[in-house]
Amino acid sequence: MGSVKFQARLLAFFLLSLGVGSVLYQVFVQHVPLSQDETDQVWVVDAEVGFNARPNKPVKVRMFVPPANGSYTTLNESFISNNYGVNVNTEKGNRQVTWSSRRAEGNQYLYYRLMLTQRYAEAPENEPGPQFRPAPALKGPDRLAAEALLEPIRQHSADVETFISETIKRVNELENDNVQLLLGSDLSPENRAKVVDLLLAMSHIPAEPVHTLRLAESQGQQPELWLRSYNGKQWLYFNPVNGQQGLPEDRLVWWRGAESLLKLDGGKSGNVSFSVHRNEMSALQLAQSLRMKDAESFIDFSLYELPLPAQQLYRILIMIPVGVILVLLMRSLVGMETLGTFTPVLIALAFRETQVLYGVLLFTFITAIGLSVRSYLEHLKLQLLPRLSVVLTFVVITMALLSLLGYKLGMGSGLSVGLFPMVVLTMVIERTSIVWEERGGSQSLKVALGTLFTAILCHLLMVWQPLVYFVFTFPGVLLCLASFMVLMGHYRGYRLTELVRFRAMVEGDKH
Repeated sequence: MGSVKFQARLLAFFLLSLGVGSVLYQVFVQHVPLSQDETDQVWVVDAEVGFNARPNKPVKVRMFVPPANGSYTTLNESFISNNYGVNVNTEKGNRQVTWSSRRAEGNQYLYYRLMLTQRYAEAPENEPGPQFRPAPALKGPDRLAAEALLEPIRQHSADVETFISETIKRVNELENDNVQLLLGSDLSPENRAKVVDLLLAMSHIPAEPVHTLRLAESQGQQPELWLRSYNGKQWLYFNPVNGQQGLPEDRLVWWRGAESLLKLDGGKSGNVSFSVHRNEMSALQLAQSLRMKDAESFIDFSLYELPLPAQQLYRILIMIPVGVILVLLMRSLVGMETLGTFTPVLIALAFRETQVLYGVLLFTFITAIGLSVRSYLEHLKLQLLPRLSVVLTFVVITMALLSLLGYKLGMGSGLSVGLFPMVVLTMVIERTSIVWEERGGSQSLKVALGTLFTAILCHLLMVWQPLVYFVFTFPGVLLCLASFMVLMGHYRGYRLTELVRFRAMVEGDKH
């Protein structure tokens, strides 16, 4: 016996480990949302390209768009135009869209829309970069000014990171005569970045312009210029105006390099205007929308891959073990008696259509009618099979009459009575009558009420939407339930009702 118990515990432990491991894998590796109410931020970035087309000239518009392997997951990318061809290519690590048209006249507008989120995004690969570049040939005052600025920078820096930070700090000291000479009359961030890049080049430190967009509610936003440099281990990002180091998480890299965002052939007065909006999307819908993009998405290995009608069916079926374990607890730990082992679960399934109140009334009324018919048939000394057949027939007749009456009275709940499992009701009537004959009317009523009470609890548990979502999304929970059922198979302890029943005996032993 000890060996059997050990095997049962080993099986329970195996099922529990498998179930918990499955849930943890989905949560921490595949990032499956724990709640159906969980939402994620979805950013919608719109870029409007406007220009004036030259008459009778072919038009070609090139614009940089964000790389596909950034720190955000792309949900959708749209190129909107009227009578323009669209082509996207990759060059020098940047993606560029080209709109082309044979003829266009007057004001033209092209649109680019990008939807992205941080969920399921993976950190981009840290591709290595150059660590040396030749110094430019400067002469005259520019060289003297650059060397005068570099001397204190070298003294106050210890590595590439501190050297770049110190350089940005010096270039933004606008009252310095050497800085004024190099900047001239142009104090724009772009010109300051050029001067910073010049000083870094004088010290053989490579740097690359990076143009970013801030993901925040905005209209008319323009890309912000940053600089980045590779220190041999990772890329370092710097704001050339305020010296901020490290690219903020809300920044989207749009393109890299010194080239302009927009190139226009066959037109004039080209400009790009950005707008950013934030939306909320269900984390589950987000995962489903990424199903076709990610072959390893959890959605491809779950019940969500089934057709919608099959999903609706399994949302009901997968909750049956939850109702079963409640019946198990009510019978084995509480000690409540029910008609049949899993009859409350079947009645609870019927309550899904009739709702609890109407279901209880219909269940009580039909059972009372059936008991009356069964009692009369018992008086006629009929055998079991004919007796059950007649009771089943009267149950169907009663259900049909109630449905017709409900329709005449305009009550939709009366129609749903037909969804009650007829065979289950017939067996409930038969078992109730047998208990009545063997143990008396009070015991029969007690068992019937226990069955009805357990069925109500099962129904409330099996239609609780957070639990339905959790079990349907994480089917490994069923293995955990099976583990508990295996352990309960060897439970021989007292039930709560027995503790109340034998309380007087225990108190007598104390005295």
